[in-house]
Amino acid sequence: MKILAALKKIKHLDRKIEKNMKRISKWCSYTVENDDDPEPTYDTQDIVAMNQQIVDWTVQKITIRHALHLTNIRTVTDFGKHKNLSIDELLLMQNVLIPAKIAAQKAMRRKEKGSGGYMSSRSTNKDSYVVLQYEPKDRDKIVESLENEKDKLDELLDNLNIETDVVGID
Repeated sequence: MKILAALKKIKHLDRKIEKNMKRISKWCSYTVENDDDPEPTYDTQDIVAMNQQIVDWTVQKITIRHALHLTNIRTVTDFGKHKNLSIDELLLMQNVLIPAKIAAQKAMRRKEKGSGGYMSSRSTNKDSYVVLQYEPKDRDKIVESLENEKDKLDELLDNLNIETDVVGID
């Protein structure tokens, strides 16, 4: 089974679990007002069976998730100048490191009068001026290169999801 197929299986199990949860919630307790009310669709045995199905599907989900974690740790690949990175490390780079770098770069912005920054409230002196502790063009280039790196990483991870077999699942 490939990673993508395993992820689809987990999503399918989630939908089945949610569907059974709604059925249980609806039919575990009901009110009969008169003899003309229809009989419930599910009886006590059905509710117990649905509960057991939820447990069984959750165990299946856990088994697949565990296999995915092992696969992400054991599967090693290269990404640009980075050599021998696991899929897990690539996922952390994609979801934590690169967004943090981009956020840090985007935090550097001008704060002068008219831009809504704090300079407008602190200084009313006509002789005041803005001092930049960074080069805006360089910052923009860095952000663009990080976004390009993230796009390349997304593409690599998509390909790995399609091509990589999950460890321990047939």
